[in-house]
Amino acid sequence: MTTEIARFQNLKNRLTVAAGVVLFLLGVWHFGFPPYTIKDTQQAAAAKTAAPDAGEAAGGRMIITHNNGAPEDDKKRQTEQDLMRSLFEKACPDATLKYSTWQFSPDTFFAKYIAGTLPDVIGVFATEAAIVIDRGMAADITAEMKLWKLYPHLIPRMIDLITRGGRIFGMPAGGDSGFYVMTLFYNKDILSAAGLTGADGNVIPPNTWDDFTTYALKLTDRRVGRAGFGILGETAGSGWHFLNWVWQAGGEIMRRRPDGSWESCFHEPGAVRALQFIKDLRWKHDVLQRNVISNNDDLYELFSSGRIAMSMHAPDNLNYITYKFNMPAERIGICLLPAGPAGRANQIGGAFILLNPQIKGARRQRAFDSLTFGLDPAVIDQKLQLLRQQGRPVGIPVIPIFKPEYQDKINAIVNKHRNMPDYTALMREAAEVAHAEPPCRCQALYSQYLGPCVQEVLVNRNADPAALLGEASARFQERELDPINRELKEAVRQRGTR
Repeated sequence: MTTEIARFQNLKNRLTVAAGVVLFLLGVWHFGFPPYTIKDTQQAAAAKTAAPDAGEAAGGRMIITHNNGAPEDDKKRQTEQDLMRSLFEKACPDATLKYSTWQFSPDTFFAKYIAGTLPDVIGVFATEAAIVIDRGMAADITAEMKLWKLYPHLIPRMIDLITRGGRIFGMPAGGDSGFYVMTLFYNKDILSAAGLTGADGNVIPPNTWDDFTTYALKLTDRRVGRAGFGILGETAGSGWHFLNWVWQAGGEIMRRRPDGSWESCFHEPGAVRALQFIKDLRWKHDVLQRNVISNNDDLYELFSSGRIAMSMHAPDNLNYITYKFNMPAERIGICLLPAGPAGRANQIGGAFILLNPQIKGARRQRAFDSLTFGLDPAVIDQKLQLLRQQGRPVGIPVIPIFKPEYQDKINAIVNKHRNMPDYTALMREAAEVAHAEPPCRCQALYSQYLGPCVQEVLVNRNADPAALLGEASARFQERELDPINRELKEAVRQRGTR
């Protein structure tokens, strides 16, 4: 009888878990995130231990797990991981690193959280970090950060992006690197031949939207198959790039209300003005490439072959254009995006590194140490030396996360191993006008709401920017933000009843 009862209880437990998983997946499928109305979610997660690899390695070292590990066939990154593991063991003899190839996605993250199988250190897209933090699924690392020797050197704005109510919940990914920023690429030879130069013969890039339009008109030459500007027109990418135009026009995509809920606002005049500007580039001025639904690879090829004179890219795209498409780096100019009616705005993005909130004590401290040790100059030096030996790019332009007094030390190391052009001064200037990507539901925002609006004005001369954005903004509010707002409200209610 006892055996039968045990079997029944085991079956009951498995059915309960299965039912919970089904309910969870239904919530993910509908909203992209697990519904807060399942009260057992946080309780179940809290009852779990840390990552499945928690334990001791050979020699008694605790294992600290990281996501975003290199796949088995990427030997160069595998070698880099081996180096970082060795350096970490020297810095922390009681611990070692283990890398998982799991990469963040909303559905798998929340499934792993509930199951208690998250790695100790988790790289998360900057666009999704807010949702993770708002759900209490990232460790509050304020105490550890303020005891860290490099904390005073961090640029406060970079930390503000991952701070809530004065509490810090992660670190910007970076060190010898940092956040990407959107910039304008231009072909120096084409602009120079068009006479767009100063007295010293150097190219003067466009400074405002009016300059940009004038340049694009002058650089467009259909006789030789060249457009003045190449626009990213594939669905998600076009929505992503559209953010820059919106901010330059004085608009916003979404805002947080005083009660903490989210409000869609890309139907407002600034965003409409930006979409009208794109429409004018296509139909009034005719300065875009013929295939206006181009993807990034299309633009790289068009730019490197001289069939577009200017294009919007993150500076790390230099790697593709120079190495994959064989365009000499000295022929490429990079500048800030031109200022719109509301001034300059360059989108920044990237990733944050979070700690699993389910780990405690010495394990948590070593996880934090593994998050920060790679920012030590000696570690950066050895890592970049390896990358240079492997033929990988060193010195890709990025927004720094440290103030100049410390960043200059890192830059000196980067310069020792650099094989990419130096745009350090430009990146510092870009940091002053940088705007972060919206903090939630961005992939859906780009591909299902903003992107289709941009595509419509590119292919339909009669498209109405105000009507397109008004309808898309209302749908985004109803389908994406309202469910999040309900979940956040329920989370606050639940916390108040504990």
